[in-house]
Amino acid sequence: MALLLLLASALSGTLAAQARGDSRLLVEVQQSPRYKTIPEGGSVSITCSTNGTLKGLYLKQSWPQAMYVVYYEDEESRTSTVDPQFQGRVSFSGPQNNLTITMHHLQKADSGTYTCEAVQDFLDSNVPGPGTMVAVTDTLSLHRCQEPPLTSRALPAALAVGFFLMGLGLGVLCTLRRTQIKGMCTSRKKRPSSVVYEDMCYSRRNTLSTPNQYQ
Repeated sequence: MALLLLLASALSGTLAAQARGDSRLLVEVQQSPRYKTIPEGGSVSITCSTNGTLKGLYLKQSWPQAMYVVYYEDEESRTSTVDPQFQGRVSFSGPQNNLTITMHHLQKADSGTYTCEAVQDFLDSNVPGPGTMVAVTDTLSLHRCQEPPLTSRALPAALAVGFFLMGLGLGVLCTLRRTQIKGMCTSRKKRPSSVVYEDMCYSRRNTLSTPNQYQ
């Protein structure tokens, strides 16, 4: 019975606040970026943007395991509670309604989905954000993805040089072949005139050597 009365009282308070347009119930949470790939040992910054009156702000890992990374108190005290796993690796910048939380020296085990969660000043209800997926990759694998291997970059140049040399060789062969054909044509043109000259000389000698039978 007491529990029902408590729920009814909370519900009536909520309806009354909505009726008078209480801004404390209009908290919305946005965060950026939505996805980030970080090399091992790097840093990632997540910005939590909220409106309305807040009691505090959580950044928690919702996947692969649920855990609170940090709790940031109100802006006046600027006190924070950091999980021992991230102790000494978290820094803050900006006001509470646009707070940027930076995690440093990331390891592969830090990969996961991180969610900003606003703690409302009314009814202590939490409002989560859309989440940011953080993927921590090996430094060498990320370097290989960003820069193509040396062999793939050298292959087009090698092919171009090969085709150039092949074309040069074909050009030389064509020139030599053209020279040979030209020489053969020249020799063929000279051969008939020499044969006719030899025939004329032979016939002349025969004419001079043959005695005149009418003398």
